[in-house]
Amino acid sequence: MGPMDLLSYQQYLQQYVSQAIHNTDGSNRQISEYLSEIQIKGFLVRHRTEKERALADARKAFDEHRHWPLEIVLSHLGVKPDDQ
Repeated sequence: MGPMDLLSYQQYLQQYVSQAIHNTDGSNRQISEYLSEIQIKGFLVRHRTEKERALADARKAFDEHRHWPLEIVLSHLGVKPDDQ
């Protein structure tokens, strides 16, 4: 397995967080719960390492910083709000 593709990682991180925000009430608690339910399935998954790392980092940020405002957690992750 080669080095992680940081561009793909950032795209998946953005995708998972945006998906979680759109499918919840936008609270850190619900986003965290939504992210915990996402599974990366299949034997041959393209960019598995990047997807797993992005999902793990998003879960960790929303689990550990539930008291932070959403904008701060997004900034911490380097994710842009969808309206920008």
